[in-house]
Amino acid sequence: MKIVKAAVYIDGAARGNPGPAGLGVVIKDESKRTIKEFYKYIGVATNNIAEYNGLVYGLQEAHMLGAQ
Repeated sequence: MKIVKAAVYIDGAARGNPGPAGLGVVIKDESKRTIKEFYKYIGVATNNIAEYNGLVYGLQEAHMLGAQ
């Protein structure tokens, strides 16, 4: 599926800080329909690292979907 514009919503969190951490990503198209969502455990990390990884994974996935 090729999309031109997308909104990428991300979050990341760690229990503790550092502690067990994960991230979540939701990608929506121009019509605000969810076209992809995923989450991932990233091991022990800080809240900042979890958020940053959410951004990186979200942008990579949007790029693979053809978003500009």
